[in-house]
Amino acid sequence: MAGIGLWLVLWLSACDAQVFQLKDFKVPERKSLSLIYPFFLSTPGSSPNKTKTQPFVVFRELKATSQSPDQTDAQLANYKGLELHLIRYEDIWSLVDTGRMCATSDDLARGDSDAVDHLILHKEPGQSVKDLNVYGYQVGFDKAKPQKMTMQKPGVYFLVLSNCGNFDQAVISGQVIVKNSHGFLPANEYGKMPFYAIMTAATVVVFLLWSLLCIRWWKVLFNIHLAIGSLCFLAILESVAWFVYLFSWNEGGLESKALFSVSIFLSVSRNTLSYMLILSACLGWGVTKPLLDGGTICRMVSLSTVYICLNVVREVVLADRHTQSVPVPFVILCLLPVSCMNGGIFYWIFAALSNLMETLEAQQQSAKLGLFQKLWWVLVLAIAFAFAVLLAQIFIVANDSSSWQYQWLVTDFAPQAGFLFVLLCVMYLWCPNEDTQRFAYSAQLGGENDELGGIEKAEVMSGDEKDVDVIGARS
Repeated sequence: MAGIGLWLVLWLSACDAQVFQLKDFKVPERKSLSLIYPFFLSTPGSSPNKTKTQPFVVFRELKATSQSPDQTDAQLANYKGLELHLIRYEDIWSLVDTGRMCATSDDLARGDSDAVDHLILHKEPGQSVKDLNVYGYQVGFDKAKPQKMTMQKPGVYFLVLSNCGNFDQAVISGQVIVKNSHGFLPANEYGKMPFYAIMTAATVVVFLLWSLLCIRWWKVLFNIHLAIGSLCFLAILESVAWFVYLFSWNEGGLESKALFSVSIFLSVSRNTLSYMLILSACLGWGVTKPLLDGGTICRMVSLSTVYICLNVVREVVLADRHTQSVPVPFVILCLLPVSCMNGGIFYWIFAALSNLMETLEAQQQSAKLGLFQKLWWVLVLAIAFAFAVLLAQIFIVANDSSSWQYQWLVTDFAPQAGFLFVLLCVMYLWCPNEDTQRFAYSAQLGGENDELGGIEKAEVMSGDEKDVDVIGARS
């Protein structure tokens, strides 16, 4: 259960910043505590970055403010019950006993605490607080100087706010800043930055190669070639946006809402265009139909618009700063429509592809049938890969709390790798060549033995050639 809990935190805090702002944050009830926020820490020995800078935490401008009409800040100047601690996730419940967590005079006499009304951290004999890898700060009702502490051990640290006193009508404001050895980017997010730099380079190379092919065969190009090129260019923009967003966050400590929004929109748009491109091909665009009918195009445009809107909402909800602020029913409400639409799109794609393959088989168009059989296997492999990634997220990440540093492999690397695989396969199958136009609408005469080099003997163009949008294909 602890692993599942941490996975939920990782899932919902994928875009958490390492500069956490407390603004009029309500203190816990008396003699209780709250787990506020997760920080992901890497040290020089655990970070893929080669820098030897030691990570640190800074408690800055933290101040409690009374909300009671009976007690002012001045009257509460000596109140010692409010404390902030950074505690490793795996150590929280071994160090803190909720049945005896606030120090009394007896605990002070036994040496279990340094002061009355402080949080008790259970230590082994001979241990000090420094040995526990716990970093604490006393929050008062008057302004205090910033306090900086060097952090020694990597892991997931929770910001814990405890109130061991008898007053709870107050709020806290200030900042808690954690900087890793590589910068401000949380350690669970750092792997994404070099990855998106590599993705940018890879998609640029693919786009340039496709552009050269299109220039070489520009006289026989059709709209699907342009659509493939547009999709590749959109993938470049997406990778650049994510890299710039992560780089800016790592350098400055605060994520840019504008860059994040642009990155999310580009990701969702790229996914949607990918689905619609595959669907258009499976509906026979350029192979059995010169153009898709108006009703089909209208349904595809409407579906794309709704899908983009719902997906953007889903991504924003999952990237919420504070896991406690998102009710589970609301999360499910945001996830369910997108999941249902994904299922509907996949069903439409495979139903259209099956119908198209049956039509081509009945017409004995074996060359074209071979093309779409290859596409069918590509899609089956892509869906199997996506399902394996989902299982990895559930069973590996959820049940292994030590794998938080590698969560980006299943949340970012795997989906991007799957997309690139499908894109390259589609580019190969629909690569422009000298036989593009002859292949597009030719009708095969006779059996397979009558084919010449994969190109059908007779060409039967449907309708006026000026109004026909054909595609090149490679069998």
